Amino acid sequence: MSTLLEKYRQGRITAEELDLLSREMEQISDNELGALLEQEWSEFSSPYPLTKSKKDALYPIIRTEKKPSRIHVYMGIAASVLMFICVGLGLYVADIHKEMKLMSSSEVRFESGNEGTSVVSLPDGSTVKLNARSYLSYGSDFGVSDRVVKIEGEAFFDVAKDSEKQFVVKAQGMEVIVHGTKFNVYAYPDSDFSEMSLVEGSVSLRSGDSILKVSPNEKVCIDRCTGRMNLMMTDNEVETAWLKKTMVFMHEPLYRVIDKLERRFGVQIECTDGISLSDIYTGTFKDRNITDILDVLKMHYGFDYQIDDNQIKITHNN
Repeated sequence: MSTLLEKYRQGRITAEELDLLSREMEQISDNELGALLEQEWSEFSSPYPLTKSKKDALYPIIRTEKKPSRIHVYMGIAASVLMFICVGLGLYVADIHKEMKLMSSSEVRFESGNEGTSVVSLPDGSTVKLNARSYLSYGSDFGVSDRVVKIEGEAFFDVAKDSEKQFVVKAQGMEVIVHGTKFNVYAYPDSDFSEMSLVEGSVSLRSGDSILKVSPNEKVCIDRCTGRMNLMMTDNEVETAWLKKTMVFMHEPLYRVIDKLERRFGVQIECTDGISLSDIYTGTFKDRNITDILDVLKMHYGFDYQIDDNQIKITHNN
């Protein structure tokens, strides 16, 4: 116990040691406690971390003309020292909570560029590949008790296994809960839906009060307006084609094709009146530049386009 009290006076005691000190003081006999606390009182001539003003506030000076009995001295010492320990413990725990709150409120944020992809290595060994115009963030306390990240845009996760700390991905309209697996998340803020495609392992996907168990080669699509979840089979070669610089469109409306072209090549595309953005398109482009792709779309839809730096204007071909 003397060692623990000394550590406390020096400010080196841990939370576990403080708990142990509290238990030992409850078990010690009155005589042993009296001798020990009398010794400890003599050590408080310059107590750490209290200043003199705090010491004067905590330890009332006992002034008496008559010598008090030994048991009263012990009781006074015990009360003073126990007050010191209890107040100190409260301050110590408060400081811990304050530091943890500050840590959790501090955010680490990664942002990919307007085109191409970026790779982020997380503190737990997990890796995340970000598509263009995507954001990843997590608290600076990541990995302390759990592993939580937030994503805007599109990202492919390769999560390191940890049976003690679950991994949670928060995106618009959903949460993906996993221990170790690979999956793709699509959740751009300007989209009306979010998607999660599982490559390997198993995950639980939560949206509102609903939870779905997802297996490999399955995809969940969530309508952000209604919150409805749709579980379906999928081809992960298609879902993760962006990792291989391949663009795959499977029965997608033209407005989604244009949206993907903008992110992939870092351009802005304007469509004038007469362009039917709801028309469906299916096609695959591997290592093709935007001019090649627009030429193919031009033949398919019969429109014209002009490129000015990173600005593209699509007009109806009269």
